[in-house]
Amino acid sequence: MSQDNLKKFSEEFFGKSMEFLSLKYLETKDEEMIFSCHFKAECSNPMGFVQGGMITAALDDATSAAMISGYEEKKAPMTTDLHVLFHRPLELGSAIMKVKIIKLGRQSATSEGRIYNSKNKLVATLMHTAQPVDVA
Repeated sequence: MSQDNLKKFSEEFFGKSMEFLSLKYLETKDEEMIFSCHFKAECSNPMGFVQGGMITAALDDATSAAMISGYEEKKAPMTTDLHVLFHRPLELGSAIMKVKIIKLGRQSATSEGRIYNSKNKLVATLMHTAQPVDVA
C-alpha cells in the first residue's frame, strides 16, 4: 500500500477502549502508521506486567484504526481473526505500536500490528483479519 493511501483518521471513530489506553496517532512513516498508548495500573497482571488481553486490545484498536483510515473512513473492520504472538513481558506505562496494512480488499482486510516497549524491543505481534463493512 502506498503511503498516500495511509491517512490520519478522525478521532470520531475512537471508542472507549482507545480512550482508556490513551491511543494516539503519531505519524505515518515507511508505509506504517505509528501510534502511542499508555497502560495504567488497571492493565496489570498478577506479576505486575501488562496483561496480555490489554496488549491485544491495544493492537486490535490500532490495526482497526489503520484499516478505517485505509478505507477513507467509509468502511470499518468487522474482525474475523486476531492472532497474537507474545515475545516478552511489557512494563506498565507508555508503548509504541507500528501498523502495516497488508491488504484492503472488497471482501477481506488484513493488517499487522507490532508493539514495542520503552527500550524499543518487540513485545508482541498481531495479525488482524477482518471483513470490511460500511460505516453507518
